[in-house]
Amino acid sequence: MKALRLARSLVNSEPELKSRSVLAALLAVQILFGTLPIIVKLALRDMSAPTLALLRVSGAAVLFLILQSVFIQERVESIADYLRLALYGALGVALNQLFYIVSLTLTTATAAQTLVTAGPAITLMMAILLKKEQATTAKWLAVALAGSGALVLVGAGLGEGKALGNLLALLNVTSYSTYLVLARGLLRRYDPMTVTTWMFVFGMLGIVPVGIGSALHEVPGLEPGTWLIVLYIITFPSVGAYYLNSWALARVESSLVSTFVYLQPAITALVAYPVLGEHPSPRLIPGVVLIFAGVAVAIRAARPQVPHLPTVADQAVVEP
Repeated sequence: MKALRLARSLVNSEPELKSRSVLAALLAVQILFGTLPIIVKLALRDMSAPTLALLRVSGAAVLFLILQSVFIQERVESIADYLRLALYGALGVALNQLFYIVSLTLTTATAAQTLVTAGPAITLMMAILLKKEQATTAKWLAVALAGSGALVLVGAGLGEGKALGNLLALLNVTSYSTYLVLARGLLRRYDPMTVTTWMFVFGMLGIVPVGIGSALHEVPGLEPGTWLIVLYIITFPSVGAYYLNSWALARVESSLVSTFVYLQPAITALVAYPVLGEHPSPRLIPGVVLIFAGVAVAIRAARPQVPHLPTVADQAVVEP
């Protein structure tokens, strides 16, 4: 109850988080992404990483196209915006998915998801370098607190993985963090469904050359249970989570959205133990405490210093 009251007070005190819906969306994204590596590990027992990446992205692209054409019906305005969407598709979908799924063939689910916590630091640095956000002491404090919690959780998880798998997981985080910084401007001009739909379409085009060969060989022999897993991956961690993340990204700073990924290693560790037999670190509890502290500070740090004037970030992200 205390945690619920704290969450409510944070939401109610934050002008940019206008309702519980933004906080709920970000938490739902972390649950879906936090359990994703366990589900992917199960699917990889029956297919290769390129095949799964192609099935996930192509299935999500088709579903997004249907949803966008029925409910949004928004057109992209220019060739320049299509080019931006192609770049976001390469960073946020194609490279992101290939690096992530391949990494899970080479390291543990816990190790891969722990490396996701590098995202907020990379996102913040990229945002500052690209002049999309202004660095503040509170933001660095949020990163430090949540980063400390992540380091507490790293230990055994990273020790169980291999260097190449961990490197690919880190590259996955880097590509997605760069997308988070670059995409927010376009998300202020288009509906998140439109942006995410075209991201997946362009991402699918990028993955086809890599995955089509293995897919043609492996797909005919997949069991019904494996197809159910693939359907879940497409519907929830892909369509559901990507849309909710884009929806939240259009309403709050990219560093705040990215900071919420600190919740994912804790979720992964808790689920990986009963499903995959990966033993969680005894340092899990203090790590989770630090992670939640970092998220709480990040929410408070997003509050504008002058409520009636646009922040530096707001001025930057509306530019085409």
